[in-house]
Amino acid sequence: MKLAAVALITTALSLSLPLAGAYRPLAGDAGNRANLTQILALDRPFQTFLRYLNQTNLLEVFQNQAYRTHQGITIFVPADRAFAAVQPSVLAGLKKHQLKNLMMYHALARYYALKEFDGLRRANPVTTFAGGLYTVNVTYEEGGIRVLSRWAEAKIVGTVYGTAAPMAVYEVDRVLLPEAIFRVQPPVDATPTEPSPAASAPDAKGVDATMTPSNKTGGKSSACRTADWSARYAPAVALCAAALVAL
Repeated sequence: MKLAAVALITTALSLSLPLAGAYRPLAGDAGNRANLTQILALDRPFQTFLRYLNQTNLLEVFQNQAYRTHQGITIFVPADRAFAAVQPSVLAGLKKHQLKNLMMYHALARYYALKEFDGLRRANPVTTFAGGLYTVNVTYEEGGIRVLSRWAEAKIVGTVYGTAAPMAVYEVDRVLLPEAIFRVQPPVDATPTEPSPAASAPDAKGVDATMTPSNKTGGKSSACRTADWSARYAPAVALCAAALVAL
């Protein structure tokens, strides 16, 4: 009788385990796990984000969330140029626990594929890995996916890693700045962008198609100088013409 009961319990547990995780079973083999350090360091412009993860001891925390839970993790990684747009004093003035919360603010405690953001936006505001005081809003439109914090509007510009669970790493073009840390809007410059080949390519006539405001102003000034020269020397030209006719 006891053996039958044990067998029944074992069978019930085996049937319930696949339902415990929304996406996958737990990964038991460390060899199958992606290494977040390698993902961010390998020929990619995410050195600043990686450095802050190391300073706050969050690398292992993010890895454990991915591979020791059933939910997985989604990470929003600003590139180095996005961090460069934030005035140095803003981040340098943060205490260690604030910097840690800022890094955790760039993650969600669940794996989300890009197509799932359409449903995620209906759950706004979305709680980040940093906790209930640190929420973001998600928009999903034809123009792209955006993650909005109190003082920043970041757009997902690419997938760094993770087309399948349990870890997704997406590049964003801004550093997310929560009101829980920054009570007033911190000074942030426009994020420098890398020029696209189409933007810098000359047109068919060999003239730069991307004329800057200064170039436009310069062209207008040249036209004005030409008109001014014509007005100034028109009488002299007319006298010369009359003299030639007389001869």
